[in-house]
Amino acid sequence: MDWLIAILALSALVIIHEFGHYICARASGMHVHRFSVLGIGPVVLRLFTYKGTDFVISAIPFGGYVQIAGMEAEDPEAPAEPVAEGDGESPLFRDKPLWARLLAIFGGPLANYITAILIAVSVYAVAGINYPTGIKVEGFGAASPAQAAGIQQGDVLVSVDGESVQGFPQSTKLNDLTAPRRGRTVDIVVDRAGELLTLPVALADAPRALGVDLSFQSEYTAVPFGEALASGIAFPFKKTAEQGAALWAMITGERAGRVGGPVAIARAIKGSADRGVLDFLMFSAFISTLLGMFNLLPLPALDGGRLVFLFYELIARRPANQRAEEWVHAIGMIGLLGILVYATVGDVRGPKTVPWDETVQNYRSEMAKARRELDLTDGEAPTGGTPPAATPHPAPAEVP
Repeated sequence: MDWLIAILALSALVIIHEFGHYICARASGMHVHRFSVLGIGPVVLRLFTYKGTDFVISAIPFGGYVQIAGMEAEDPEAPAEPVAEGDGESPLFRDKPLWARLLAIFGGPLANYITAILIAVSVYAVAGINYPTGIKVEGFGAASPAQAAGIQQGDVLVSVDGESVQGFPQSTKLNDLTAPRRGRTVDIVVDRAGELLTLPVALADAPRALGVDLSFQSEYTAVPFGEALASGIAFPFKKTAEQGAALWAMITGERAGRVGGPVAIARAIKGSADRGVLDFLMFSAFISTLLGMFNLLPLPALDGGRLVFLFYELIARRPANQRAEEWVHAIGMIGLLGILVYATVGDVRGPKTVPWDETVQNYRSEMAKARRELDLTDGEAPTGGTPPAATPHPAPAEVP
């Protein structure tokens, strides 16, 4: 049942993204040929038609797309003479003013960010904000430097060389403190049954610097509605900044990570559902943010890549060559599909890591077992994981 919930949740977030494109295109007077609510590629099932738009399911069950009339230089589905809608204006994308085209492309990510805000505000207003309360030692690896220094199971980590380990995500905060100090001796303060102890620990010069299994503790704390509203609005932008920094660190080699695909994302959503409805909702808000964030990256075939061409038109005061743009997006689509295949194979055959899961989860004690299975210790959370695998964009005329 949890797997079904995970798949439905991910599909719903993709549909919301595509609906953002659809509603903004329609609001701008554009005709939409097709809305694939599930999948890309050839149509396998026509669900219904609404105001001239075919709502369909497509062959490759990843993501979805909205096909707007007039996005191709030669649109085979466009009428020879543009059919005016209501006010007599052309319904084709290319005939619309720049602001309308920008809105139609930006509508997908905007819908994801609005969804994340609505979920976060609702959870914060009803249940409170999830604050970190501590990092507990659950066990030790082989030849653990922490165990050798006298740290015991059940100890709660307080600080490293005088710097607090508290932060959210706590795993990232701890990693930021230990990674630069690998191979050195540091003073770690632990809380042992209410008593603060300072223990010198000789960190290993390796990823398992402390050699411990950890659980990340947190709890929801009630807050005034004003604070819930402000924090909920800030949620997707805060996560965008955090994950943008994590992605950059992975690109530059400062942090290890691997690309995760739709299987990893569904697994992460299932994990959040296992931890309860609040974790599930907040993780869904997080994934919605990632979908919007990734699609805004200035890469061919993504919304961000299309926005680059529109901003070029804004600055140069003339549109880019449409044929050239279509080729750029087509090549980009091939690259994204390659990443999708690579990530999916890695999800199935590789270690069961999840994309950025630890940024929003409740960090309950069962994480200790999961971290042992994943061989992730000392706060080294998995980074990477690319939502695009869940929302790859289709052919040049289609807006994912």
